[in-house]
Amino acid sequence: MVGRYCDGVARKVVNAFPRKGGGLRSGPSLGKSERLQYGQEFRKVYEQGRRCAGRVAVLYVRERTEPGRPSRRVGVVSGRRLGGAVKRNRARRLLREVYRQHKSQLKENIELVMVARPALLELSWSEIERELVRQFAEAGIWRGD
Repeated sequence: MVGRYCDGVARKVVNAFPRKGGGLRSGPSLGKSERLQYGQEFRKVYEQGRRCAGRVAVLYVRERTEPGRPSRRVGVVSGRRLGGAVKRNRARRLLREVYRQHKSQLKENIELVMVARPALLELSWSEIERELVRQFAEAGIWRGD
């Protein structure tokens, strides 16, 4: 694609945000089929799963028994007590990213809901990652291959 500029010279326009394949993320992405999407799915994990509270998040883990679905599914929640939309979105992104980077080291056939806590926004990336990995182990879902 070529764009015209004030000086009349045609220059090639480069897409700074490629949509497929060339993004900033490294490793496997978090596909739609790997996410909990509906309220009833979240409720099922809250009601039937076990709870593991930590400094940066509260984890709810449910062992899956239904065949034919992706092996791990995750949902991320951030309540209003975290702050405005920008803070809540940042908290969800951080939790999703830690999960995405370590999902291959988690047990299969689980559904996981991570509820962000306010302390999450005050910690560095390495502290958040360390704390969540500790929580994964405490919840009994960490394989640590």
